[in-house]
Amino acid sequence: MFYGAYQKWFSWIVLLAMVTLPWFSLLLSLRAMLCTKLKLIVPERITQGRQAKIRMKIRCPTVRPPLKYRIRVSRPNTGETWILCEGDSLPSDHCGGLVIQPEGAAVCDYLGLFRMKVRKTPVRIVKVMPRSSEIPVPESLNRYLAKAWRPKPGGGYAENHEIRPYHPGDTLNLVHWKLSAKVDSLMVREPMEPDQGLMLLTMDLSGLSDELDRKYSRLLCFGKKILNRGAAFEVIALTGNGLESWLIREESDLLECVDSLFCTPCVKDGSVCGRKFSATLQLHIGGEPDEE
Repeated sequence: MFYGAYQKWFSWIVLLAMVTLPWFSLLLSLRAMLCTKLKLIVPERITQGRQAKIRMKIRCPTVRPPLKYRIRVSRPNTGETWILCEGDSLPSDHCGGLVIQPEGAAVCDYLGLFRMKVRKTPVRIVKVMPRSSEIPVPESLNRYLAKAWRPKPGGGYAENHEIRPYHPGDTLNLVHWKLSAKVDSLMVREPMEPDQGLMLLTMDLSGLSDELDRKYSRLLCFGKKILNRGAAFEVIALTGNGLESWLIREESDLLECVDSLFCTPCVKDGSVCGRKFSATLQLHIGGEPDEE
């Protein structure tokens, strides 16, 4: 309009500048637009109720161009979804996995006239772990653990021992000399090993968020108690993907099992509670507040 109204040499220069400026801005911004990368900075695990914020690390070899994105957070167990911004706190009121992914990320040239999608950013998963609390252990589990040890055939090294009187035929290497001197009788430290009978924990991945919190807490509490006694066990859970099982021999196996359950959808109906499996002890983990 200025060029048509003024019709002098200066208006021609202004017109050329206005036409070439967007393309010059695009040329100047192109390297930055192509090389911009996003990286989510979030903790791998947090405790339930603990505040944790989302941080976005932006890598750019030159002056950073304008960037637009939003962060989608979802909980696979319940299907809940949130749209958050950088610096917002993660929803950590309940246990479970939080899948975090930037959505609609696009970088613009320095004038904001051209837009280009940013390369796909890897998804991050944050595990919200149950609060550490004392959970009453069922009496059936206590009784089983009390009987879950037996003398190790052939002796040898063992982490647990049982003190008993000396019997003819016992090797002198097993004699507890200090204790024997105190009681004036030969006492033996007999190596013990866990009973190999299969212990089974079953669980339905269903219910409201409060029920799931209690189930996860009990699974971790019972599992750690069993592992501390040196015994292995199996976990069978009915999930939205069907019946799944894990063999737990050490704490890393237990965490892997819980992490898998965190990122699995809940089952809508059905229960594994009434099913019978081949096991020495079968214990079902429920989500009721007063369950024993």
